[in-house]
Amino acid sequence: MSKNPAFIVYRPPAKGFPFLAVILKPDGTATAHPFNTEEEALLFNREAATALGHGIKH
Repeated sequence: MSKNPAFIVYRPPAKGFPFLAVILKPDGTATAHPFNTEEEALLFNREAATALGHGIKH
């Protein structure tokens, strides 16, 4: 298992659902934040990764 968190953006499963910016931490916890656009979710994850001292892998 990785010692670094994973920053993931999930696309909506169907029309009317949000994009989810998800952070999976090595301790097994996860947080998810909904966004109207993929760009907003990506920006959130990029800023969260920077704040936590991690880069984003594409």
